[in-house]
Amino acid sequence: MHMDTHSADYRYGDLLAMTNHFRNEARNIILTGATGFLGSNFLFWKLRQPGKVYVLVRGESIAHARQRVYDALAVCAVGYNQPVPKADIDSKVDYILGDMTETLCAISKSDLEKLAAAGISEFWHCAASLKFEDRHKEEIYHHNINGTHNVMDLAHRIHCPTYLHISTAYTSGHMAGDIPETLHPLDISYNNFYESSKNAAEHEVVKYCDAQGIDYRILRPAIIMGPLASRRSGGTRFGVYGLTQEMYRLRDTLSQLKTPMRLIGDMAAVGNLVPVDQCVFDMLYLSNTGFGEHKVYHLSNSSDLNIKAMLEKIDVALGMKSLNFVSERDTPASAIEELFDKRTVFYGGYYRTIKRFARSLPAQTGVSWSDYGTYLTAFIKELDEEKSGETFTRTQVTAADGIELCVSTFGDSGKPALVLANAYGMPSDFMFPLAKRLADQFRVITWDSRWVPAITHEFDLAKCHSLTHASDLIAILDHFGIASAPVAGWSSGAQVSLRAMAEFPDRIQCGILLNGGVSIPASGDIKITEFEKNIRTLFPKIAANYRFAQKYCDLIYGAHATADDGEDRKMISAILTSTDPFLLYMTSVPFRTPEALFRYANMMNGLFNERGDAWTADVKQPVLVHVGGKDQVTHADVGRFLVEGLQNGKLSLDEDGDHFSHFYDEDVATMIKQFVAQHQPQAQVAQPSSLANP
Repeated sequence: MHMDTHSADYRYGDLLAMTNHFRNEARNIILTGATGFLGSNFLFWKLRQPGKVYVLVRGESIAHARQRVYDALAVCAVGYNQPVPKADIDSKVDYILGDMTETLCAISKSDLEKLAAAGISEFWHCAASLKFEDRHKEEIYHHNINGTHNVMDLAHRIHCPTYLHISTAYTSGHMAGDIPETLHPLDISYNNFYESSKNAAEHEVVKYCDAQGIDYRILRPAIIMGPLASRRSGGTRFGVYGLTQEMYRLRDTLSQLKTPMRLIGDMAAVGNLVPVDQCVFDMLYLSNTGFGEHKVYHLSNSSDLNIKAMLEKIDVALGMKSLNFVSERDTPASAIEELFDKRTVFYGGYYRTIKRFARSLPAQTGVSWSDYGTYLTAFIKELDEEKSGETFTRTQVTAADGIELCVSTFGDSGKPALVLANAYGMPSDFMFPLAKRLADQFRVITWDSRWVPAITHEFDLAKCHSLTHASDLIAILDHFGIASAPVAGWSSGAQVSLRAMAEFPDRIQCGILLNGGVSIPASGDIKITEFEKNIRTLFPKIAANYRFAQKYCDLIYGAHATADDGEDRKMISAILTSTDPFLLYMTSVPFRTPEALFRYANMMNGLFNERGDAWTADVKQPVLVHVGGKDQVTHADVGRFLVEGLQNGKLSLDEDGDHFSHFYDEDVATMIKQFVAQHQPQAQVAQPSSLANP
């Protein structure tokens, strides 16, 4: 794998690079909490390395336990724009029925014998009760303290040499200032019983492991966010998400306040937000490098965003001005303030003290205000979708060469199908607004292109051409039993659509090309945008040498440029800034790690090196070519040339349209419906397709 030093790993937190770099490090481990947020994310990436993972999980049966774990991993997969690793789950996961609140976790004698003989080297205890109210004290104690004793007894019984205990950075309670990576006193004051139980459990870990000669590490995550890779929540409802959800639920009440609600906190308090993929990176890094000399590690980063500003941004994102952050209330709390205090008491520990968590591990990239805003926007959208029931349905489809594709559908399966061919490297979220507008007439189907954003697929340069993606489209039609369907391709997805129409004419009824980014070169008759000039200049360099991908990622994310880098920095900056700033969290996906950029550059370079007519001479179906007069990514001239090359092409020009009109403009959906209505035949029975040559 392309990775030179561990510090380079930490520069981008690239879990694919990490797991590939240590792919020969085979260890058998036990994991608790595999159905929880951090535990499932750890398992998702741990499965990319060799070795068995024995998951201790509650369940009525093995089948029930297996389904619980699979469901948790499916949620993880959505958070990373990845397929569920079915083959790895089947071959590497062994399910141990048990309950950590019982002696030796109540596992069977046969399972005890199996674990003792399995050569397990690490016991990862991620499970815990996240409840915090005093009325749940008994349950919290049973899980976080008794449960810790029970799993350590199990580790000792099966002769596991290393015990890894997941705690929380907030075992520090009301402590302020610099928080060291050491045990905290037990007699400090706390915000809730959860914090005190986790601190007590840490002391029990040290006492027990020292007495039994077990090597141990205590890992303390800060405020865990969803994956930085996607800025989605990843399914968690704790931390910032829990507070945002409470405000979302109370939105109607809060919006009626005559004066802002006073929330008591320290004006200078900061929150240390750590994405879950950074936590997992830390965990795997420690496992693969021998855990280091320290016994306690903070899984934190350098974000430290001001809590007052964080809360205000939640307020604004929900369309309100309901909060006033104060150091104290000058009059008694109102009824609504008392209600809000009770509903959000768990989060008081975040905004009532100033903490700076020491970190001995290499530095992680901090969460920026821009990242935070994107997280909030994505989460509120997620809550809206849950409330309305409107969201993509995810399915996995096996391509002709065995690759698992992440496919998203929206709409009634009884309606005619319409396929959206997304741009290379872009997440399916880009297609969701258009899919919603089309769903009154179609069952809309789209998919994430292999390699990027689905980076867990092994990259195959020999298949880096549009026929691979066109064949994936046909495999998707076959999976759903669809004889033929219209296709609408956006940006580089237009080339995929043209290739599918050319190679599989019986399967594609008609095509709509939206702001097509295709293989037609610039000429005296065809202008191209500065954006396209830049990627045609830079991407061949990046595609030819992985080190260039590292270099350009460094230029994007703040490394100091040399005198020779000036033009390159300008070009890479122009590529990113040519996109809609609101959509940058999606358009930047292929630029987030050197591996993603290397793949994306090869995909786009392969596209530009295909036939100069973009396969139009072989397309007989009716095709509508839509271009925007204000498109800064693909020039309208490219669309005009496409129409000239097509046997049955028609041009649609929106003088005010840009490259992202399909995301915002309802008229684009109307145009697609009208064109398809003119050219859609009756449904037929699907016939298997033979693959053409590249």
